[in-house]
Order: sequence, then C-alpha cells, then structure tokens
Amino acid sequence: MARGSYEMGFTLDEVRAHWDSVAPIYDQANIHWLNPHEWRFIEGITYLEPSRSQDVSVLSLWSRTGNAIPFIRSVLPNTQIFNFEASRGMIEHARRSHPEEQFFETDLKTIDLPDQSMDYIMSPETLEHTPDPPALIGEFHRVLKNDGRLILSLPPRVADFHQWVYETLVGGHGDGPRKGIPSWVVKSWLAEAGFNLQLHRAILMFPIGPLWFIRLGNRLTRWLPFLKELGVMQFYICHKRPMVE
Repeated sequence: MARGSYEMGFTLDEVRAHWDSVAPIYDQANIHWLNPHEWRFIEGITYLEPSRSQDVSVLSLWSRTGNAIPFIRSVLPNTQIFNFEASRGMIEHARRSHPEEQFFETDLKTIDLPDQSMDYIMSPETLEHTPDPPALIGEFHRVLKNDGRLILSLPPRVADFHQWVYETLVGGHGDGPRKGIPSWVVKSWLAEAGFNLQLHRAILMFPIGPLWFIRLGNRLTRWLPFLKELGVMQFYICHKRPMVE
C-alpha cells in the first residue's frame, strides 16, 4: 500500500493540544470501572519474556503518565525503560508520578534513540493518533534490535463508533484527533517496514462490563477468528527482519 493512500486527517499540533488539555484529569478519568484502559498493558506484557538482566531495554511509546511502567517492571524488573510521549503536559505529570524513570518528548514521527538499541517496543493505542503512521513504524524498525520484538496495539476503524458510545454514555477525557485503522492496512505498513508479523490478535469484543463478560468476548475472538475486526483492541506481535548486508 502506498504511504499516502490512508490519510489520517489531523496534525501533531492538534494531537498535542488535546492531550495537554486533558493531562490533569487523565489518570482519574481512566479509573472508571467501565474503562478498558489497562487491558492494553495486561495483554501487552504477556509478550515480554521474563529476564533478570539489566541489559534489556524497552521503548514505551506513547507513555502517557507512565501507566505502563508498573506492568513492564512486573515482568522485567531490572529493564531500562525509555518512555516517549508527545504531550509535554503528560510528561510533566509522569515525572511527578515516577521521578525515578526517564521520559522524552517525541513528534510521533522520529525517535531520538540509536539504531538497533531496543530489545522490545511497546506501543499501545498509538498509531490511531499519529499523523504519519508509516513513518513511526519505520522508526520502530530502525531502533529495534534484529532479534527484538514489537508489541503494537490499536483499534480498527469500527472502534471509532465504540469510542463515541463510551464518551457519550460515560464521559472520560475524550480521545482527541484519531482515526481507527483496518488491520489489513496496518499489516501492509508493517511488512513494508521490514517486520515479520508473528501474531495478530483482537481483544475486547465487549469493551465494557463485568470482568467475566469482557473475558468471554476475548475468548470469542480466539474461537471465531472471523470476528477479529470487531475486537476493539488489535494486537500485532512482530519481529524485525534482519537487514541484509
């Protein structure tokens, strides 16, 4: 797929303006019992491999107020986490909540890290807010080691309706500029960037409700793969294809 054939329709300044404005209420808004916010981390860390090594490095993008940190450290307690975020307001709150951690600003197009420096990249619910998703995926490929793993999640196009229903009935902080992306588009971008897709999994068939109800929906997407596009949270687990000299 040509890079310009899927237009997102918003700018980085618009994205930053929204998230700066909601940074003071972000954490409070996400503790609502109907909010599936933490499922991105609950599922995401299952693709991290436990290690006691301090040499393991993880890129967390975008990092919001540092919400992923406790989940990552539950599996990789000694890892070095590089938290990248587009909103300066979010970074300010993150540094107050996690003064021992490191946070950096990103334009969602470039990542200020050396080539082949990361063992893992966790990027939950990011591409739908990114003005140029293929450029960011290209940066993921650049900074990931040849044997590294990309753990990417984002909603499909149909989930824009789910988001509208949630914001209308429950409220929350709003999602600002965003556009859900069909899985076949994401897969084409990943392949063009040089990633091997190991697993595509959808969760949150039923994104709100009691825990047993949410888990039932997650099982349905495993038992009936054709329902994948209806899962609100789509996971793409990828390995970087080694570069040919």
